[in-house]
Amino acid sequence: MKLTHAVWEKRNMGVDCWEALIQDGDTIEEFLDNAPKFETEYTVIKIPASMIGFGLELQKYGYFYIETAISCHHDLKMPELNKIQKRLLDEMSYEEMTEIDRQELFGEIDKGIFTTDRIILDPYFTRKQANNRYKGWIKQETDNGSQIYKMIYRGSTVGFFTYKDIGKGVYFPYIGGIYESYLKAGVGFAQNCFHIEEAVKRSGKKVLGSYSTNNRGAASIHMSMGYILDETTYVYVKHI
Repeated sequence: MKLTHAVWEKRNMGVDCWEALIQDGDTIEEFLDNAPKFETEYTVIKIPASMIGFGLELQKYGYFYIETAISCHHDLKMPELNKIQKRLLDEMSYEEMTEIDRQELFGEIDKGIFTTDRIILDPYFTRKQANNRYKGWIKQETDNGSQIYKMIYRGSTVGFFTYKDIGKGVYFPYIGGIYESYLKAGVGFAQNCFHIEEAVKRSGKKVLGSYSTNNRGAASIHMSMGYILDETTYVYVKHI
């Protein structure tokens, strides 16, 4: 069992949080013995799909299932696009954000462009807390050297994606989204195209991906774009 004191959640949402990653060989008895040492206002438990029985046991002790998290990767071979996607992509581009762009992004986040993550779906949290978490996450990662890009369609910013260098030719766009006015414009797939394009520009080897099965759109796009599944993790939470 790997424990992490998620101090950023206190900064972003105002709650103390510990996360526990359950690993092969861990038992529910060991977990319960150690739980009093880390259970706090908001406790997050992540369980490999192969240990679903562990999650069933957790529910007896005040934990509830909140999402299934998918980790995946892409080998940088650009997928086949349909005619509509090709036409849209031909009119799109991306470039690194300025500070003014970033403030526009934070305004879009405050409008509520994220609706499927485990924080916004959790009745214990408010939309403001969920939005602050995204803004704080972006600020922390960009302060540590990751990049953030805006997506442009016919001269207008329609969305964004982040980009983090993991090392050894591996890149991770840890957050991305489409702006409110373009949520139904069908441009979401372009994020993944740009993830691949940027990795190729950097002579990379692969791009990592992650999404929640709560987000049907993200799941559909990743599958259609040829991402390869790496891990499935069940996430349980408890509030005290």
